Amino acid sequence: MTELFDDQLLSQFVQNFCGYGNYSGQFWFIGMEEGGGNSFSEINTRLTTWANRGKSELDDLAEYHNDIGVMDWFNDKPKLQPTWNKLIRILLSSSGKLPTTEQVREYQKTLLGRLFGDTCLLELLPLPSPSIGQWLYAQYSQLPYLKDRATYRQECIESRIEHLQGRINQYQPKVVIFYSLSYQEYWKKITRVDFCQNSDKIYFGRNESTLFVMTKHPAAQGVTSEYFHQVGQLIATNLGEQL
Repeated sequence: MTELFDDQLLSQFVQNFCGYGNYSGQFWFIGMEEGGGNSFSEINTRLTTWANRGKSELDDLAEYHNDIGVMDWFNDKPKLQPTWNKLIRILLSSSGKLPTTEQVREYQKTLLGRLFGDTCLLELLPLPSPSIGQWLYAQYSQLPYLKDRATYRQECIESRIEHLQGRINQYQPKVVIFYSLSYQEYWKKITRVDFCQNSDKIYFGRNESTLFVMTKHPAAQGVTSEYFHQVGQLIATNLGEQL
């Protein structure tokens, strides 16, 4: 007999979970969806851990991952997580200095996505998935909108856009960085601003309170650390003493 998710809990997760960190932080990073979710057991562990930790809209990145048994990113000598470490390079480079690998490692270990910190890691879509070509939820859930990825996206996307708009308006972060240029349509809907593009394919626009930046995905082929340093320097140039 096929194991099934607790669909009531899964539905609550879809409706309520947004990511990690602190809405009052000045650096927000927004991606399309979290990686992972390679198996029923992994996803189920994520869901039950979220429930046991209080079903929060935002959780603590390190504490949550330790609770699901993923400790490589936060131990005494953590591995650099492929996406996070590039985002950290943006943040550290925005101070005007080129960060070292050890500075990036230390930030990942102690400060990224923490409830008390200066960053917020958010996703447009709530369910983790290893790639856009994989969709395990139809096999283990009876929720109609999870029958395939297209139906899921259609069900969730507009409400998530409105929710992110509301949180940005409420907290007015200094910088919001959207990573992955494939989803510019959604990033522009969230921000409702006009973007300019520089020669490095970095897009930026702003309203009266927030600088919005769209970048290539950190895991995209051929994207170097130097590109993300350039993003940080663009932020420093545009915000100056506000940071």
